[in-house]
Amino acid sequence: MITKKIAAIFSFCLATLVAFLPFNYIVGSKIALFSYSTMAIPALGFQYSLVYVILYFFTKSLFTFSLPLLFLLHRLPLFFATLALKNWDAKIFVGLPSCMMLFFCMHSVGSQVFYYSWYWFIPMAIYFFAKDSIVTRALAASFIAHAVGSVVWLYTGHIPAEIWTALMPLVFVERLLIAAGMVGFMYVFKLIHSFCESKVVA
Repeated sequence: MITKKIAAIFSFCLATLVAFLPFNYIVGSKIALFSYSTMAIPALGFQYSLVYVILYFFTKSLFTFSLPLLFLLHRLPLFFATLALKNWDAKIFVGLPSCMMLFFCMHSVGSQVFYYSWYWFIPMAIYFFAKDSIVTRALAASFIAHAVGSVVWLYTGHIPAEIWTALMPLVFVERLLIAAGMVGFMYVFKLIHSFCESKVVA
């Protein structure tokens, strides 16, 4: 138990530090960036607990000057990506993307680019047709985070329809990279745990 807590603390510190490393610019957001936290935080929650994801939100808020509600909304994708990694569940893989598609298409701009939300059929297809594994969970989690994040930006930002259309060729590559990053961080956190365990035993 002590070993796990020590490993969790080291992993949390690493996941928090990489949050300051930009991964990709969020097109249409003007100043917002994806950081490596999009990969590390869900992997951290998978390896340990959602408690560390919530702790990350609190820690990150200390360095952020956005409105509390807006800050929370922009962190929801990480929360739901973590849930997807931890639970092979129809409510998360099918129900959540379906709701996001509905919300997206109900919006005046989203209805013009309704086909953008078709990406969110991917986690549904994974649930029904793919074998449960770390890789398939990470891929589904990446697109579930994308679904939640897209709806948040649609309703809180002012991104025109042509930007959403222009993003479509980039989304799949971006989501594959994020899924691969999640898997990579899972193995990193496992290595940290194994290292801590070996040192305690030694």
